[in-house]
Amino acid sequence: MGEIRSPYFSIDQEHLKDNAEIRSPYFSSAGDYLGVNAEIRSPYFSFDTQDYHGDNAGIHSSYFSAADYHGEDAEIPSGTFFHQDNIVENPYNAETFVEQYIVQNTHNAEMPLQRSRVEELYLDLEAGAVRKIRNYCIYRVPDSLRKSNEAIYTPQEVSIGPIHHCKKNLQLMTTQKERYLKEFCNRVVGETRVQQVKFLEKIWNTIKKDEENIRQCYEDGAPEVAENDQFVKMVLLDAVFILEYLLRNKDFKKYGDDSLLRRNGLMFRIRRDLLLLENQLPFFILEKLYNHLFEDGEGNYTSFRDLAYEYLNRYNASAYKLQSDKNILHFTDLVRSSLTVTHPDPRSDEPIGKFYSATKLHEAGINFKEFRNECLLDVKFSSTKGELRIPRLRIDHRTELLFGNLIALERCHYKGEEYICHYVKLLDTLVAKPKDVDLLIKNKIIETDRDGASVKNLIDKLSAETPEEYSIYCNLYKQLDQHYEKSWLKNSAYIRKVYFGNLWRGTATVSAAVWFLFSFVRTICAVLALR
Repeated sequence: MGEIRSPYFSIDQEHLKDNAEIRSPYFSSAGDYLGVNAEIRSPYFSFDTQDYHGDNAGIHSSYFSAADYHGEDAEIPSGTFFHQDNIVENPYNAETFVEQYIVQNTHNAEMPLQRSRVEELYLDLEAGAVRKIRNYCIYRVPDSLRKSNEAIYTPQEVSIGPIHHCKKNLQLMTTQKERYLKEFCNRVVGETRVQQVKFLEKIWNTIKKDEENIRQCYEDGAPEVAENDQFVKMVLLDAVFILEYLLRNKDFKKYGDDSLLRRNGLMFRIRRDLLLLENQLPFFILEKLYNHLFEDGEGNYTSFRDLAYEYLNRYNASAYKLQSDKNILHFTDLVRSSLTVTHPDPRSDEPIGKFYSATKLHEAGINFKEFRNECLLDVKFSSTKGELRIPRLRIDHRTELLFGNLIALERCHYKGEEYICHYVKLLDTLVAKPKDVDLLIKNKIIETDRDGASVKNLIDKLSAETPEEYSIYCNLYKQLDQHYEKSWLKNSAYIRKVYFGNLWRGTATVSAAVWFLFSFVRTICAVLALR
């Protein structure tokens, strides 16, 4: 009987040799025929009701279905084998299992001990369910967001991960992914075929061991690629594509003949695709694969975190570097983390009060100053100087996509910590009219080649998806409101607006004042003449 300890994987195709003893940590055999004395050592092994298992089959599995037919003398050493009379089809429905177990063992003398074991099992399963829920970090964009502009959530050139894996318009990039896999192998172990096969086997197994952890990062478990080896192959191709592409992008001059780097429009579309919430791989598996550069390769390489940050920071131009201990979920989260390194305060439970537009604040004597080299969220007000200091925001054709996906991530994952949403809502309150945008552009708070009306429409669209009544800027709102109410300048500003709002209104006001003064002088002269 032959033996294969891992799937053989080649650049062009993958295949399993015959007569194999399969020692796979994740092995699926729905519909497979298992011969006599077949030995399958797998901690995750499943059969459907149509499988046939030969006599004396040794099935060493900790997760096994009771719906199968098992030959006589079949060895099933499983610690989690429940008959379907005692538990519903889902073995994780522990609550039902506990209830049924207790009822059936009411008169059992060993009831306290048995119940204790069951309770431990229930707690273990419950803790596992909680961990699984917390592992979710890659989501499908909610329909309420998607309907506003589906294009900003959908990849155009390259699919990453399972959600858009089967899209026909993205299949052309598969050839490039395979080319990059070959180039990555050359980079790490050279061009020798034997070394490349060993290296492929190594990184395949790296992914295989973490397959379940990777799947749990997706909200629905990545059903688009259900077959295990296909899922591993997808992750391998997508992950290595990202690694090789970022390395080549960093050393652009050396790879100037690469078609993916030579075309500026394509480079932009790939970068935008790598930012999309639905188009992600977990950051931890990218780091694990990247670390093979240090373990198996030669040369000086920066950390993957720094490499990814440098590449994606060109999109948002944050002045801050990430904290080394910050847990990064994926690329979308990395961009959010770089933009939210600092923020004023925790979210206040006190509702947002009154707030005034940029023009009204300016009329009350508040000047707008660019807050240089600060985190995007770091907005400060100095009451002594009468200055509202705001970091510069660049608004262009990429802004809606960037903020749209950050808002989607926060709404799905960061409940109570929607810092980007709060920032967008702050912009929305400042920009009530196009003239407010013009004022912020004049003071270098907003950098854009768009007109005021276009910028206002963009901010309105983004703000419509952030219905926040509470904010990390609650104290800022209070400070500005108090300053506005106390300022006497707002009255003079009102007078200027009403009586000198334009040339004709100003001319009429001056004429009326002159006529009033002339009438007053004439009246005084007439009174004096009567004496």
